Amino acid sequence: MSAKKSFRPKILQTIRQANDNGDDAAAFYENRRKWAEYLVAMPGLSDRAFRVGYWLSRRMNGDDKCCWYSVPGIAERMGKSERSIRYGIAELRERNVLIVVEEKGKQNCYFLHAPFM
Repeated sequence: MSAKKSFRPKILQTIRQANDNGDDAAAFYENRRKWAEYLVAMPGLSDRAFRVGYWLSRRMNGDDKCCWYSVPGIAERMGKSERSIRYGIAELRERNVLIVVEEKGKQNCYFLHAPFM
């Protein structure tokens, strides 16, 4: 029986576009800022979804362009219920502004999706 291989490294390799001079990280931080501004102006987006999205985005770095947190971990750090966090993430996914990579037994991996760019 062969061990199931994780697809996380493949997706990270696909999403990352690293270079050695830091330009890619600087571009990521600028796009992250634009992403947050886009959320602020998004009609009908709940305050809950904005707060969860903003919290996640501020924990992403320019190297990985993502962050890893479990829903209970986010809830604890934000002082909110797990249910509230799940609803916020679901709304961001439905609005096509957040990509979530889920693997059983591991923390979720979150990426910003900027459909406006």
